[in-house]
Amino acid sequence: MSCGSGADRLSWADDPGRSGPRSSQAPPSAERRVLDCYLAPFAVFLGDAQLTEIVVNRPGELFVEGPAGWCRHDAPALTEDHLSHLALAAAAFTKQDISPDQPIVSTVLPGGERCQIVVPPAVPHGTLSLTIRKVARSILTLEAFERENLFADVRRSDGALSEAECELVGLQEAGAWRLFLERAVQARRNILISGATGSGKTTLAKGLVGCIPADERILTIEDTPELSVPHANHVRLLYAKDGHGLARTGPRELLEACLRMRPDRILLQELRDGTAFYYLRNVNSGHPGSITTIHADSATLAFEQLTLLVKESAEGRDLARRDIRHLLHHSIDIVVQMARQGGRYRISEVYYDPLAKRRPPA
Repeated sequence: MSCGSGADRLSWADDPGRSGPRSSQAPPSAERRVLDCYLAPFAVFLGDAQLTEIVVNRPGELFVEGPAGWCRHDAPALTEDHLSHLALAAAAFTKQDISPDQPIVSTVLPGGERCQIVVPPAVPHGTLSLTIRKVARSILTLEAFERENLFADVRRSDGALSEAECELVGLQEAGAWRLFLERAVQARRNILISGATGSGKTTLAKGLVGCIPADERILTIEDTPELSVPHANHVRLLYAKDGHGLARTGPRELLEACLRMRPDRILLQELRDGTAFYYLRNVNSGHPGSITTIHADSATLAFEQLTLLVKESAEGRDLARRDIRHLLHHSIDIVVQMARQGGRYRISEVYYDPLAKRRPPA
């Protein structure tokens, strides 16, 4: 497909080491025509009122979300070249730039759809992440919500343990740890894996990822691609450790971008520095089921270490330790303590206290 002039179709894809082209400064009418051309492969999905999300994780395919959940479609027209030009055109439509040193952009498409784009090096080279949030065209009444069974699963907020929590307590008391961890992942508990370097934290994290239902959309945030994620609908977000990269994009920026990328789960490779504050904010924003790691010598010290990390952030430094600890116990459901004994990985401790989040700050 040919869309626009050669100047409009510049791409960074052929040379990831370059700073990349800047978006075209063509008149609005030209920008609209170019963008519409590159959006042509999405036309049937943009026009389907049943769909709410359209996402691209890599060339050649896309996923759409509708009443039945996620569905994958082959999309041979979405080549790496086409997607990189689409990214430039979508950014230019709202007078923004996107390039390797500015790899994240939030924009709006001509139909009013919100669009989040992430390009290399914040995603692996040869890929691109595109998330289109469809606009709701109708306003439903409460009667319509009732017909759609919106209220069918409401339960009173009386502080009682949920069915899933009761099951996990029973497995904990029985010492059925394999089943406990499997059900904890499926029940979307937030799991923190604690331990020293080389204690098997990442190895266990990989095993837990395999327990996540295959139909979920997973976003991972890593400085090196270590997590093995078998899920088809997966976006691997990358940042340069200690900021030593072309893009000054860190885990905080990626965590914020994730909220506009329709995640079912956000998996952060490791909690360190003030990023812990933004991680906690994200898991409390409707995206439970996270799996992450931290360096600490016990479950108790993992909470202490997290408190110190939150205090390193600009937003968390003035929070009282008591308030931070209450937030941590509300946000982190399970701590798995790893140890290396006799050259083998061991789980030395598992913290799980669902009543802790119901207690007022001490």
